[in-house]
Amino acid sequence: MKGTYFYGILRRANERLILRFRTLSRRKGTEVPKAATPPRVAPWRRFAAAYERSLEARPVLTKSITGGILFGLGDILGQNLSGQVESKGFDSPRFARAVLFGGVFYPLPAHIHYNFLETLTKRLAVSRARAPFFKAFVEQFVYWSYLSNAYYHAVLGALQGMSTSQVYDRVSDTLWDTLKAQWAFWIPVQLINFKYVPVRHQLNFVLVVSLGWTSFLSVAFPPAEEPSQSKLIEK
Repeated sequence: MKGTYFYGILRRANERLILRFRTLSRRKGTEVPKAATPPRVAPWRRFAAAYERSLEARPVLTKSITGGILFGLGDILGQNLSGQVESKGFDSPRFARAVLFGGVFYPLPAHIHYNFLETLTKRLAVSRARAPFFKAFVEQFVYWSYLSNAYYHAVLGALQGMSTSQVYDRVSDTLWDTLKAQWAFWIPVQLINFKYVPVRHQLNFVLVVSLGWTSFLSVAFPPAEEPSQSKLIEK
């Protein structure tokens, strides 16, 4: 009798456990899993990620848009800080020339230049520690500073409607002063650029620094007649 009694108790307990297990299994099977909440990303991080993807897929176009915007902002700041807006009003043609140069004429040569410097440094097996100094020397004293500054003044002169002889005179009159100002400011800046900034962002670094540089020059060296002619911009 006792064995039968205890056997019945164990069987009923086993049946209850099985029933409970089946009930829990059905409940779990019918539950709709909650979707995971994606982490919140700051707007500037989303913009930076989108910009990086665009720079990887369309580097020249992305740098052209960036250059046009930053050159335009630099010209707006320069006109306001130099007193151009207060004395003569906002110079729209000057602003258009700045945007056109920064967005159309400048980005492709500069893109080629920075990639060429990187390739040259690797082919000559320049050490990582010496690479920034090597790049800065080649850029400032071998070819780029002379060509880019002459190109800058020639393009702006042509956009103003100058004749060939006038453009030549403009380049001759402004190139040496531009180079001296550039060497004083841009050699330290470019050493930092070549040391810490990836190649794909080096042009953007120059454009951002140029935003403050051109504004500073507009205050330190206010133009007598045409404000844009005294702007000294690192190329």
